[in-house]
Parts: sequence; structure tokens; C-alpha cells
Amino acid sequence: MANLHQLTFELDEQLADQLKEAAREHGWTPESLAADCVAQHLEIAVRHRVVIERMEAVDAHIAALAEFVGEATQSGEGIDLTKICRSGRKSRTPD
Repeated sequence: MANLHQLTFELDEQLADQLKEAAREHGWTPESLAADCVAQHLEIAVRHRVVIERMEAVDAHIAALAEFVGEATQSGEGIDLTKICRSGRKSRTPD
């Protein structure tokens, strides 16, 4: 079994009664129900944080790409897209 850590928190009377009633209806202890609720909320919080971090990484990459395209198009000369992306390459015909 994993190492357990104890967490103590206080609930107002109405919420504590709701917790006890919900636990009783399902044959659980109020403590196990509260622990499950906390675990679920922590998992959601971690997932949310990962999504935010990924969005920030995508934003940073889009900004870098925009800066690159801006620099590449700054000169008055034409751009050879074959060196930048696939969309500028001519399709190959099969042999």
C-alpha cells in the first residue's frame, strides 16, 4: 500500500450532512467519499494545468513561426517556398 498522508479540513454543517447522506446512500464512509472527491479534483487541476502549459507552448511556437515568416518575407526578393515548407514543393510523379 502506498504511503498515506493525513489531511484535515472543516466543512460547514449543511455540507457535512450532505456528505454523510451521500456516503450512506452508497454504503461508503464519509471519509472515503471526501477522499475520493479531493482526489478527483486534484486530478482535474493537474490536467487543467497541463492543458494550459501546452497552450502556452503552442502560442510560443506560433509566435516564433510568425517571426520567422516575417523575417523571411521582409526582403523585396521572391521567396523560395521549397526551402520553408512542403506546400511550395512540386509534387513528384511516380517512376
